[in-house]
Amino acid sequence: AGDTLAGARLNGAVLLYADLRGADLRGADLRGADLCQADLRGARFDGARLAGADLTLANVAGASFRGATLADARLQAVSLAENGPARTDFREADLTRVTLKNSNLGGAAFQDAEMRRIDLTHVDLRGADLTGANLTEANLSHSDLRGADLSFTLLLSALFNGADLRDTALRRADLTWASCNSSTLAGADLTGARLSRTVFAQVPDLGLALGLAR
Repeated sequence: AGDTLAGARLNGAVLLYADLRGADLRGADLRGADLCQADLRGARFDGARLAGADLTLANVAGASFRGATLADARLQAVSLAENGPARTDFREADLTRVTLKNSNLGGAAFQDAEMRRIDLTHVDLRGADLTGANLTEANLSHSDLRGADLSFTLLLSALFNGADLRDTALRRADLTWASCNSSTLAGADLTGARLSRTVFAQVPDLGLALGLAR
């Protein structure tokens, strides 16, 4: 724990169950590494290469992935849950096609992240900050986004089916072709959002969203 591994070449390494709490892995090459169920609390992966890595069931509370490349990585059922919402940092990270389903990501920072085709189904994103992120074709179905900030995001053809979007900020977001079937939108702020061909089927509380033209 707390080791300095900045810039290390660990591509393909098997780090199953590893204790990497507080480790410095900035700029490390972890492409294809196995980090399943690893303890990564407080670790720093800024600028690291994690493409194709497997972080399934890892504890990433308080970890920093700022500017890291995680394209095609698997982060299924990762946890930030210890001691409440840790501000895990994914700002400016490449999360293209990453699987994060069933994870607890409440309060995490995703500002300006590249999140095209990311799988965020059944994810707790309460209070998360996704401002300016690219979520084109992302799947956020059945996720909890209460109080999250998705202002200025690209959400083209994104899926929010069955999602809880109460009090979510979607100001000036582009929801062209997005699907919000059976979602909950009371208190959501859609001021200035682009809603061209957006589907709101079976959304009884749509009239309680803010910023819609009456």
